[in-house]
Amino acid sequence: MTPEAPACSSAPESPVQRLKPPATQREAFVLIYSILALTFVYFHGAPRSLPQTPALFAWFGINFVVLFALPALLLRFWLGVPLSQLGLRWGEAKVWSRYFLVFLAVMLPVVLFISRTPEFQAFYPRCDLARSSTLWVFLSAGGWLVYFFAWEWMFRGMLLFSLEKRVGGGLAILLQMIPFTMMHYPKPEAEAWSAIIAGLALGLMALRGRSFLGTWLLHWLVATLMDLSVILWPLA
Repeated sequence: MTPEAPACSSAPESPVQRLKPPATQREAFVLIYSILALTFVYFHGAPRSLPQTPALFAWFGINFVVLFALPALLLRFWLGVPLSQLGLRWGEAKVWSRYFLVFLAVMLPVVLFISRTPEFQAFYPRCDLARSSTLWVFLSAGGWLVYFFAWEWMFRGMLLFSLEKRVGGGLAILLQMIPFTMMHYPKPEAEAWSAIIAGLALGLMALRGRSFLGTWLLHWLVATLMDLSVILWPLA
């Protein structure tokens, strides 16, 4: 009796073959949308035809729509991705709150120091009326609260948690840090360099806490402290 020939073993699947279509669509959408959206708001986020203060508040609204509202709607209702999977939840609040307190303690003396430099005194606050009006300090802070929600969703929400599933947490933190740093190039050079460290730290905080809400509040608070430091402690 002729022995039965052994079954041929199938060749191992390539990484492309292992990709599941829904995940592939989500990751491709996130990457393509992110580069298009960030390029758009960089060049067209603040209408040049408006005076400085109205242009700033238009910037807040345009960034919120382009960086958060549109991709969130498309991800949820077109690709069927629950936004909680992308960090839009409280997550591990006890975890990210500890990072919040530590990072705030580190940043407070840094903000007080660099706010005394001429470069930062000239650049902040972005709302010129806040230099002479308490009302505009609050209005500006409210606008930045909306803006930083969209900003943190883009980097520490949509990008970070989508990429984590494909490349792992460590590499996802590195990847979201790159465009985050580049978006700081129009700002003072010291802030652009510090964005590398901040991008890594905020990415770690969001990933460990499974939420970008803590990084949103921290980013906004540090920016508000910068404005207040410049306004209340101007150079002589």
